[in-house]
Amino acid sequence: MNYLILDDEPIARRRLRRLMSEFDHFTCVAEAADGTEALQLCALHSPDLVFLDIAMPGIDGLEVAGQLREQMPECKIVFVTAFAEHALRAFDLLAEGYLVKPIDKERLVALLEHIYGEQMQRLQYQVGHDTRWVAVSDILVARSDERYTHIYFTGGEALIDIPLKKLVAAYPRHFVQVHRNTLVKKQAVLSLESVEGSHRVRLEGFADPITVSRRAAASFKSLF
Repeated sequence: MNYLILDDEPIARRRLRRLMSEFDHFTCVAEAADGTEALQLCALHSPDLVFLDIAMPGIDGLEVAGQLREQMPECKIVFVTAFAEHALRAFDLLAEGYLVKPIDKERLVALLEHIYGEQMQRLQYQVGHDTRWVAVSDILVARSDERYTHIYFTGGEALIDIPLKKLVAAYPRHFVQVHRNTLVKKQAVLSLESVEGSHRVRLEGFADPITVSRRAAASFKSLF
């Protein structure tokens, strides 16, 4: 997802960009120091999310938001302000939320999770001594063995110590169980095949067919 920052303070822009850099699936496509420039850059880049400082010289953040609501109704708007009392008018313009300067990381995470739901949810895993994260929305398959859960996602795979039961309970809109030891991403399902009395499901972005147990096949068919 692409985002744009409008703020006339370079330090504030750098801080927000640094905080957002921790989320791999967000990319800053542009920064603007005034409202006119912000509107031009939004027309050029069509960002999914715009952070708008309210108090700006010339065209302020509220005016920019009003024009964006008409020109780009799907764009998410988050106001950034030093004055919390501005939030009431911000919500009148159908903004998704606001952040008070200096921006708190936990507040930013909570707001993004509120806006994007499961797209923001991530799981942690280890590669050697490095800690990495994968967005739940990117996970295609989760398979359990006796000790770990093996996850396959866009661009890689990893081991985590979360059992399948907890995964499907935590993310019921994302996963569907097709076997006692296998979960798959619902939205990636392309087809359910019957081959010599057994069932297999094919997923978009995953080369190998996944075996579906006889018990899961009936409920799986009704689900789709």
